[in-house]
Amino acid sequence: MRECIVLTGAAGRLGQALRPYLSTQCAELRLVDRAPMTAAKPNEKVFQIDLNDEASLERAVQGASAVVHFAGYPREAEWDVLLPANIEGTIKLWDQAHAAGVDRVIYATSNHAVGLYPRDTPLAELVHPLPDSRYGLTKVFMEALASLYAIKHGVRGFGLRIGHCAQEPSDARMLSHWIHPEDLAALVTVGLTANYDNEIVYGASGNSRSWWPNARAFELGYRPTHSADGFAEQLEARVSDDPVAERYQGGSFAASEFTNARAAQR
Repeated sequence: MRECIVLTGAAGRLGQALRPYLSTQCAELRLVDRAPMTAAKPNEKVFQIDLNDEASLERAVQGASAVVHFAGYPREAEWDVLLPANIEGTIKLWDQAHAAGVDRVIYATSNHAVGLYPRDTPLAELVHPLPDSRYGLTKVFMEALASLYAIKHGVRGFGLRIGHCAQEPSDARMLSHWIHPEDLAALVTVGLTANYDNEIVYGASGNSRSWWPNARAFELGYRPTHSADGFAEQLEARVSDDPVAERYQGGSFAASEFTNARAAQR
């Protein structure tokens, strides 16, 4: 059991899903978010701060051995929204984690970092990024930042290219990239316990239609207990009427603002 884990984005949808699992793995779980929160267990401590508030962030990470980073703006937006939330705050987090001697950062990257790959292309972990949006590009930046701090400064990085996390898949695309919250927690646990320096893995349950073999996650001990396969019959007809969205792994993110007429006609 770790002495102290910091969870950023703790008030968000995925942060709330992870809290019950993380609280069992440490003596103190520090919950970091701009939104108000209330500690639900004796070992939880709330830090209502913005990651760009460096003095408060320094206090939040001091003495922690691991950070689980799920903060940030979670969808496509203009740069004036994404830059402070997903770039500037991320830089400050890794700076403070390094200064505090944090051993590892497990972080939420996204399938949208590689969303412009066609759906018929299986992806390895270290495939060249092809972001499908400004949001996806901020996740590529986060992956690069993590690699810099891992290789140059020894802060282990464990990036999860998460598909769609929910209790159940709800359309045909999710038959490939859905992940159950329990499997997401299991993958975060791998990041907290495995021996590695810098890794990127895919956040998907045991879906036979997955675009991602996810070999490295399995090598490190990931064992998903859920699968989208049982939903195939009811969901395989639920597809988008946009051919661009159906061509690329990023779906609607890839199709949004897509103006390349040559690619659209392929």
